[in-house]
Amino acid sequence: MRKVLLALLVGIISISLVLTGCAGEPEVKPTIKLSELNWGSAQFQSEMAKIIIEEGYGYPVELIPGETIPLFQGLRTGDVDVFLEGWLQNQQEAYDTAMEAGDIVLLSFINNDNWQSGFVVPTYVIEGDTERGIEPMAPNLKSVFDLDQPEHKELFKNPENPTKGLIMNGPPGWECEIVTVEQVITYGLDDHYDVLNTGSSAGLFASLKGAYDKGEPWLGYLWGPTWIAGALDLTLLEEPAYDEEVWNENYGCGWPSVDLFIAAHKDFPDKAPDVVEMFEKWEMDSPTLEEVLAYMNDTGGEPIDAAIWFLKEREELWTKFVPADVAQKVKDAVAEM
Repeated sequence: MRKVLLALLVGIISISLVLTGCAGEPEVKPTIKLSELNWGSAQFQSEMAKIIIEEGYGYPVELIPGETIPLFQGLRTGDVDVFLEGWLQNQQEAYDTAMEAGDIVLLSFINNDNWQSGFVVPTYVIEGDTERGIEPMAPNLKSVFDLDQPEHKELFKNPENPTKGLIMNGPPGWECEIVTVEQVITYGLDDHYDVLNTGSSAGLFASLKGAYDKGEPWLGYLWGPTWIAGALDLTLLEEPAYDEEVWNENYGCGWPSVDLFIAAHKDFPDKAPDVVEMFEKWEMDSPTLEEVLAYMNDTGGEPIDAAIWFLKEREELWTKFVPADVAQKVKDAVAEM
């Protein structure tokens, strides 16, 4: 009888060793690769997700930095597991193609209370600012169709090409690289304005903030949620209201509100089903993201600093995404950060 019991015990131990790799050691979990898109709100969310996944779920995480197009392609091929904060309507065709091919799965929508425009000016350009001693520079500037007036083209003069005005645009690889240029053509402004792509969102913000601090004219692309949109008094020039048919034809109208989404490679639900459940609950409205971005700007902090701050100070929001035991592990970890 003892021999039988001993044999059974050895068998159980052997099975345990196979399942765990070796006695006493936990199962090694696969590395999860998260996108780290090149703007503040996406970088913050990626850093926060990294902390939660590593500290709460026990998976190692690698952040893959880059731009929308290459990272989304990486999602399709499996080089990226999760694509965090895509702007759906800005990449609709690529998204639809990937979904139809079965390469990706939608996990959740973060929000859709955001905005974009390629034709933003500081409000003092139109109305002036008595407190700063700034007189109105373009009191008759109301819409994009006023931009072809000689005085407005002169106001926003391109220093590298004084015969034209200048519209500052987002970085290469963003949807605005295409849309703003096409809108300039559709609105009949291509003979009057050059469009300049900035190298990064930081470069775009620096261009606007530098002009704003000096009380100088500035015209260009911007979106929200961003810290700078919340911090400065800006005006969006009037455009025709968004119309899907017009948009699809020539972008000759205002931008639509965009669905911010989280998607995963098709195999990811089998790789980390518990993390999938977290992302399926992941939501953040624009005011929340504006608050985070303002924190980063005010403190000079990096996205990782904002993530740690948010996990400490906004527990009532992120703890909705995860089970209580996971939340506690994350709380304990960030308390030491």
